[in-house]
Amino acid sequence: MQVALKALVVIHRLLREGDPTFREELLNFTQRGRILQLSNFKDDSSPIAWDCSAWVRTYGLYLEERLECFRVLKYDVEAERLSKQGQGPEKGHSRTRELDSQDLLEQLPALQQLLYRLVGCRVIISS
Repeated sequence: MQVALKALVVIHRLLREGDPTFREELLNFTQRGRILQLSNFKDDSSPIAWDCSAWVRTYGLYLEERLECFRVLKYDVEAERLSKQGQGPEKGHSRTRELDSQDLLEQLPALQQLLYRLVGCRVIISS
């Protein structure tokens, strides 16, 4: 599980802070199907590892949803917000603030799905 989690963290950091070509390459691969393929991931080494496996799968789905959101919106909401931090009165705001109602309504489903995946990334330990 540690290897899978570390790999997901590295992918997330590269999406946030890495070269945009990395994101473009991941998008090219995702057009052929899910790139992370974590739907069957399970670590049976201990009860807590088994519980955390569900979180690793959910985190992987969140990262895939982030890529899908980027594909639909044509910009990365999080990376854009991070790049504006500390820059004048509009620091930390994404371009969704500048959209008219029609464009915002078109982008809203992708943003809602991304938020849904993000909220799902909480650890629930049943043991």
